[in-house]
Amino acid sequence: MTLVIDQTAVRDYLELNSPGSTSKYSDATIGSNIMSAQSFLERVTRRFLIDRPGWTWANTTMLAAQVAIPGFRTFTTTTFGGTVLDVSVPGDGKTGPSAWAIADDINNGTYVALQFRPWRADSDMPWWLALGGQNSWFDQAADNPFDPRNRGGGYAWTSMPNDLVIVGDAGWDSTLPVDSFGGYPSTFLHAVKILSAFYTMRPASILADVAITPSGGVLTYSQLPSEVRGFITSFKLGSQARSM
Repeated sequence: MTLVIDQTAVRDYLELNSPGSTSKYSDATIGSNIMSAQSFLERVTRRFLIDRPGWTWANTTMLAAQVAIPGFRTFTTTTFGGTVLDVSVPGDGKTGPSAWAIADDINNGTYVALQFRPWRADSDMPWWLALGGQNSWFDQAADNPFDPRNRGGGYAWTSMPNDLVIVGDAGWDSTLPVDSFGGYPSTFLHAVKILSAFYTMRPASILADVAITPSGGVLTYSQLPSEVRGFITSFKLGSQARSM
């Protein structure tokens, strides 16, 4: 995994010694802390944040109408129940896709859910009538019982393991300018810097969660910095609404 910020950013932030000296603040130590911070933020937010070109991801859908995904910006191949789907992203002008990509709240180029059909409500009408005119659902064969979106039914819904497989570019694009559409948000890079700085200074308090300053003050390391906690709260993904 590539570092999204340089060790110098953390060293400058903490006003630490130069990288040439031998100490606990070396490039190797800080680089490891940056890597750990990136991995931790991905795990607790449940999404891909780091650029992952050509990534493969699989999940079990239980034939839900909408399934959460950890964050893809492009979809090279999307297979659902053995059928390759045509994924539509906002603004592409597609009128008859097999699945729709749902953007996250900040809408800056990554998609965090796939919706396979319109939401189903209690009605005597089949779901595919919500697609619009007859040409829409006939062209898609949405009324075909062998369409993967129609599999399962009645009171029993079944799903094979890993019936959804996505191949595409995951996370934000590291080659784009920061805060551009699809590039790393500055809030993410700031959270990585703060958390890796926290990890760098943490050894002084490893036994009791506190550290004593040269002037006799007490620093607590019992919880993550507020900037990091705020980022996690803002970017964390969970299970989306589900309709069977």
